[in-house]
Amino acid sequence: MSDQEARTTARDISRSFIVQAPAGSGKTELLIQRFLALLPSVEVPEQIVAITFTRKAAAEMRGRVIDALKGAAAQAVPDEPHRRETHVLALQALARDKAEGWSLIDQPQRLKIDTLDALNAWLEHQLPL
Repeated sequence: MSDQEARTTARDISRSFIVQAPAGSGKTELLIQRFLALLPSVEVPEQIVAITFTRKAAAEMRGRVIDALKGAAAQAVPDEPHRRETHVLALQALARDKAEGWSLIDQPQRLKIDTLDALNAWLEHQLPL
């Protein structure tokens, strides 16, 4: 399977995947694409949870999702093919955002992109002992 085929397959939101690749290979971009692809299929954005191990990685991923949404809102079509795919997915996510009144660009805290520790803390507060 070629790299592009594997990336396309990994964006299939009806299936789960483990993505393993070396640093600088585009894993974060792929995860962002998958996150954006999921947004049009949910009732509220909080139904999507993306988990990373570090706060830095979570902040980078959240920032890149917001940047993709802002770029799509500005109709700024990127030159690179993989970023154009992100742009198309961001346009679809923005259409759902607008239809549902989510205001994700203004309310990025609605994007559940966090660390495993933060998810555990959130779950602890949600569940009675």
